[in-house]
Amino acid sequence: MPDFAAAKLPRIPVLFFNYSTVKRSYLWIFLTICIALIAWKLYDNQQKRQAEAQLSMVSRAFVPVEVAPVRFENLANKLEANGIFLPAKEMFVISETAGRVVQVFKNKGEWVREGDLIAKVDDELLQTELEATQANIAKLKKDRDRLGNLIEGEAVAKNKIEDIDLGLLAAEAKEKALKKQIANTSLKAPMSGTMGLRFIERGSVIGPGIQVAQITNLEKLFLMVKITERDVLHVRKGQPVSVIADVYPTRPIAGRVTNIGLRADNAFNYDVEIEVLNPANAPLRAGMHARARFTFDANRRGLTIPRKAIAGSLQDAKVYVVHDSIAHLRSVALGAISGDRVEVQSGLNEGENVVVSGQFNLSDGARIDVIKG
Repeated sequence: MPDFAAAKLPRIPVLFFNYSTVKRSYLWIFLTICIALIAWKLYDNQQKRQAEAQLSMVSRAFVPVEVAPVRFENLANKLEANGIFLPAKEMFVISETAGRVVQVFKNKGEWVREGDLIAKVDDELLQTELEATQANIAKLKKDRDRLGNLIEGEAVAKNKIEDIDLGLLAAEAKEKALKKQIANTSLKAPMSGTMGLRFIERGSVIGPGIQVAQITNLEKLFLMVKITERDVLHVRKGQPVSVIADVYPTRPIAGRVTNIGLRADNAFNYDVEIEVLNPANAPLRAGMHARARFTFDANRRGLTIPRKAIAGSLQDAKVYVVHDSIAHLRSVALGAISGDRVEVQSGLNEGENVVVSGQFNLSDGARIDVIKG
């Protein structure tokens, strides 16, 4: 029998695997696949967004709108114009003297009457100089009386008394000037009204021409409005006007035209001044907005557009004007409103087309496609 123990068996190779190395390899493969999937997803989303943007640009390349022409037609015999209230009387108190303010008598917000004392400037030196001048005048008068008696007795030459008379005239003129300067140290109100501003305090040093205070009288107000060159010829001085303040929309106030501008501004509009009494039960302030309603004897003519063409509010009206299939946003000034038509005082020309439907999808410079309503 063979000797198996002594026989040499062939060597079988044994493979040894490192489990941790294999695990790390699979992990890197998995991470690589995940990163690739994420990158592909991001790229796919970007391509979809670009496609949607291009589709949106294509769909919005031409915004469908309806347009209407600007027409020149007969208007109603009424006209509305917007304006701002201004005080009928307003003045600054100006100093005519120099010195230190020693006392202040009126405060901001107080009602003052014409001639009321507002402040007092130090006048001690002027008073002292006035007393010296008055004493000199008294001396010159006594000297003149005494020399007059001597001249009658021919004891003194007549030119002596002439010199005294000239000196007396100069002293009296100085006395008058000093009294005026002392009066100027009392700063008084030049008109009745409310002291809206005061620029001095006790201890302030002022000089000639310095503003001391501002007095405003709101018993009467001026409403300043602008009227086009087509309408100003229908307005006359003294014409009654109904005024409606924005803060009191249900309380019309009676007014009258007091002045009409003689020269147009750069927009060919004329200033018209309307005087109103400030109602006690509905007090107004300078700077408030209001509308003036004019009534004319005959119908007027002017440019009109449909009311629905207005983009935004009537106070800040804008319209889209169409030129070469492009919508241009333009500011306009409006006048009277009659039904569904609005008067245009400036900003448009006859024959131009304005957008009346589809404004919400428009922007300045957008391309449009005109459709029939």
